[in-house]
Amino acid sequence: MRDIVVLPGGEEVSLDWKLSDPERFQLLLKEKHADNGKAGPGEKAHCLCLHQGRYLELQIRRLNDSYYFACMKNTTPYHRPTCPFYKPNPEKSGQAAYVDGVIKEDTEHDEVTVKLITSLNRNSPTSSETSALSPAGTRSGGKTQRRMTTLGLLHLIWERAGLHYWRPQFAGHRTDPKALRRAHAASRNIKVQRGIKLDQVLCPVVSGNQDILSSTRQKIKNHSETLRLYVIGRLSSAQVHPYGKGYNIELSGIRDGYRMFMSISQAKWERLEKSYSRELAEFSRNEEGLSVFGLFLVTIDPIKKGKYSNFSTVQIEDAALMTTTEQLIPVESRYEAKIVELLVQKDRTFIKPLRFDAARELVRPDFILTDMGKKEGYPMEVFGLTDEKYLARKAEKEKYYARVFGVDGWWSWDAAHNAPIPPLPEVSLTQAADPIS
Repeated sequence: MRDIVVLPGGEEVSLDWKLSDPERFQLLLKEKHADNGKAGPGEKAHCLCLHQGRYLELQIRRLNDSYYFACMKNTTPYHRPTCPFYKPNPEKSGQAAYVDGVIKEDTEHDEVTVKLITSLNRNSPTSSETSALSPAGTRSGGKTQRRMTTLGLLHLIWERAGLHYWRPQFAGHRTDPKALRRAHAASRNIKVQRGIKLDQVLCPVVSGNQDILSSTRQKIKNHSETLRLYVIGRLSSAQVHPYGKGYNIELSGIRDGYRMFMSISQAKWERLEKSYSRELAEFSRNEEGLSVFGLFLVTIDPIKKGKYSNFSTVQIEDAALMTTTEQLIPVESRYEAKIVELLVQKDRTFIKPLRFDAARELVRPDFILTDMGKKEGYPMEVFGLTDEKYLARKAEKEKYYARVFGVDGWWSWDAAHNAPIPPLPEVSLTQAADPIS
């Protein structure tokens, strides 16, 4: 993928130079700083993202003696989610439920700082039993969430890696190794505790990547005595511990040199079952095309004696699970999975807004079509339940979408009453080809 910016006059600058060749990067931005400020529409610096047929332009800003690119006001959601300048509209995802300060953006360094519900310091107490291993949706709507849970962090990783986004060009390229490499790369710009970036404590489990495997071993060696770590990967098996001490958890690829035995206590497994009953049910059914990914907060202890020396025991302290389609798009029901299948089959471009830690009452589209030529996208809703409370909420959502997007400005499917899937709206915007992620 080419992360470049075209400067006024047509010269290109690679965003990789910010780290690999900082003097060259700074020199080019300094030379073009004044020109960019004077340039008219269509002549300013821009990345390769198109919105409504035009490149998205950028500012060149100066802070002390350092220069950097910044997006034009209110344009960040319109960059491709694979673009470094993309920032999702938090009001269209579960991020809208966090109070100010839970997520802090640092535009200059393209970083985000989050307040987690649990300390990573190994000797600190974990979050309370009532908040640990609990998914979103347990509080009333609005900005009520004061800390980010493990589920919120999993969704943040997925979103910043662009894995909630789909274009036809991604077909055949959205694989576990590539996705988890993207997740690991995205974690470099997420600060999770004072002095700690997520990539320092995140251990992806993926087959066939010696670099990530070596990195994981080094993190265990450097940090396991003082810090809790995160393990992320596709759930492969969950079996009762042979000595009745809870469950053993295995991730796909963990036998490929990771040397880790993951387990969870009986009490925490029971809470995991209660919190993620749907995800575990889908995992046990082994439905074709669906998988379950997990993010696990763990303590790791090397085994120093006996047959399994050089291995580690991994005790799960907290966990979050997420069902994904074959394209690794997160879904919250089998109905949503059908819509993903249809959208992919029809070569559509779309975003799956993620829930994070938001309550169910928050209005959040199930999908947003981004190939409709509409500035705010084209919302899609899948109505899948029939209880009285849900139907009342459905009526509220219908009024909201009609008011904000117009009666014909959104799409819905009443899946709960076995209605056929309505025709999809026609594509009304030809988009430039996106680099394959």
